[in-house]
Amino acid sequence: MGPTLESSKKRSVLAALLIAALLTPPCTGRAENSDGDSDMTDKTIDNLPTNHLINENSPYLLAHAHNPVDWYPWGKEALERARAEDKPVFLSIGYAACHWCHVMEHESFENDSIAAILNENFICIKVDREQRPDLDQIYMSFTTALTGAGGWPMSVFLTPDLKPFFAGTYFPPDDRYGRPGFKHVLTEIAKAYKTEKLTIVKSASDIYDSVTARIAADAPPAEIDIRSVELGARNLMRTFDDQYGGFGQQPKFPHATELSLFIRHYSRSKDTSYLEAAEKALTNMARGGIYDQIGGGFARYSTDRQWLVPHFEKMLYDNALLLPVYAEAYQVTKKPFYLQIIRETLDFMLREMTDSAGGFYSSLDADSEGEEGKFYVWTIGEIRQALGDDTDWLINYYNVTEQGNFEGKNILFVDSSSDRQRHEAGDDFDSKLQDAKQKMLAYRAQRVRPSTDDKILTSWNGLALTALCKGYQLTGDRRYLDAAVKNAEFVMNSLDNNGLLTHSYRNGRHSDGQFLEDYGYYISGLIDLYETDVTSNARWLQNASTLAKEAVELFMDDSGRLYLRPPDRSDLIYRPREETDGSLPSAGSYLILGLLKLHRLTGEQFFADKGELALKAVSGMIDSLPNGMASALFAVDYLLNDKIEIVMVGDDSSRDSMLSEIYKTYIPNSVIALSNDGHDSSPLFKGRQFKPDTAMVYICRNSTCKLPVSTLPELRRQLDQL
Repeated sequence: MGPTLESSKKRSVLAALLIAALLTPPCTGRAENSDGDSDMTDKTIDNLPTNHLINENSPYLLAHAHNPVDWYPWGKEALERARAEDKPVFLSIGYAACHWCHVMEHESFENDSIAAILNENFICIKVDREQRPDLDQIYMSFTTALTGAGGWPMSVFLTPDLKPFFAGTYFPPDDRYGRPGFKHVLTEIAKAYKTEKLTIVKSASDIYDSVTARIAADAPPAEIDIRSVELGARNLMRTFDDQYGGFGQQPKFPHATELSLFIRHYSRSKDTSYLEAAEKALTNMARGGIYDQIGGGFARYSTDRQWLVPHFEKMLYDNALLLPVYAEAYQVTKKPFYLQIIRETLDFMLREMTDSAGGFYSSLDADSEGEEGKFYVWTIGEIRQALGDDTDWLINYYNVTEQGNFEGKNILFVDSSSDRQRHEAGDDFDSKLQDAKQKMLAYRAQRVRPSTDDKILTSWNGLALTALCKGYQLTGDRRYLDAAVKNAEFVMNSLDNNGLLTHSYRNGRHSDGQFLEDYGYYISGLIDLYETDVTSNARWLQNASTLAKEAVELFMDDSGRLYLRPPDRSDLIYRPREETDGSLPSAGSYLILGLLKLHRLTGEQFFADKGELALKAVSGMIDSLPNGMASALFAVDYLLNDKIEIVMVGDDSSRDSMLSEIYKTYIPNSVIALSNDGHDSSPLFKGRQFKPDTAMVYICRNSTCKLPVSTLPELRRQLDQL
């Protein structure tokens, strides 16, 4: 196993400084005494210096291109210079929507005296974690090992051979509240590297050996057991907040995948406590401040238990992951409220996060005009300006007060008093509320908007593709299907680079290299589109199949282990894997489920063999930590439980209503195949009877089929039996 991490820290001359630097992860809490941000729109940049980031294609990196720090992007030039000059690397990893990243930039990276220390003693590298999730995963592993916590901005100090020896997250510029200031940290590390270099190099090597040994220590394979689904749900329930919903106390994240697992487990066990838990979280989130009550869409997380005060950044992936869970809740309960949230959130995505070519942008910033949340909060006076004199009812409905609930202003939310008001007002309340929200949205649009990170990530677009398909299936709103088709065409045409998926795209420029998350998430989205787009769906199945074969070649080893990157990356100190779910569900688990579904849809045994091999490779982890692998449990459930096939052939006046009935029914582990004439490559259409001007539906369980139906009442009876 090698030396322990503790022994390595004892040998480090920086141990005392490291212990003092144990900070709350910045991007899981509110700023403390922050006095600004780094929005380039607020500066005059003509006379500012230019560093090596000036030609990059990430908005986050470009925002730092005029810092006095001599930033480099991660790449050959910076890494070779570190080795040639024998200087440590200061690696700073963040993302465009990160509030604390802005704070540290304003306080430290725009500070000439701090920049001088950095430039003299370090090779400084800035990384957009969304462009390089592999680097983020690797160095976050070391940061959490060294400090016990993680967050962004991530601040890691590396030897020239890229091994970490000191790490933290946000540092204030000067010593504050018993925490070391960044200037102090830099000075001490620079001095130590010059006087105690051999000790630091040895410490870095020991830390590397300890962390990588732990990462490489696979849990031995275990039996793939359906009981792990129940165990994972039960373990998660122990951390559930019975009062407000969600998991843990504060800060509180949505955990969409885990809530979906609760609904899945309820459908199998009929234990209503799991459905009630999922509904409590989904309802309270959508009624709280984490949800944009005026414009739709969810913020990154809540800083409190009540879902009231969000961290105001809006991420594409959070919204895309939540929508399918709200869709499942609607399928199970038929409550119109969930459908409303689906519509409002998809409309937000189409309105504010869509590129004209069909891609979806990555995020909206938490800050505008140097203040977190300024774009989203309200005073009573602003509401009166937006709506005129008739405002008291809305002020009461959204619990707005003169003193406010957030730095003198109001985050809008609804509660039981809002419900009473709605009930007492009568039938016209909802239309009156919608009219008021549109006026407030128009008023808000005149404010200075938070900046948009307009890079397009294939992985997150795959999640958005699924969300659009689910939205169309439940609402029938053609805009969502049109957007889904346009997105898939854009990705398959513009993000295909020499036959391989590009991870990041902006202004016509592609990033280099392939990532597992792009393939895992986008294959899933294409399968959903195949089940939704009845007019031209065969191509989506073909595209998904082609990508799945590429993914196996690029990311899977002979034992079935899935890695985040192909094996040929010389700039990585180890080849990273990530089996557990984090802020994003495991991309490997998404790929495994996609492979198993593709076997069902195409009949190709290759997909079943590779999917089961990959699931076996993580079976030990599932056995030991099922509650950390909710997305893998979906693959377990699919493999071991009954598989439902729904095949529709033909077209008539009843087709759309029958499709709607299918889509509105919660049927885990189902695949849907649609064809106007039965001429489809999927073996599911083999032997299916085709009658002109007649839509026939075949429902099969584990390849055993019921008699075909052609009317809505007959279809409902068979669906009810499922």
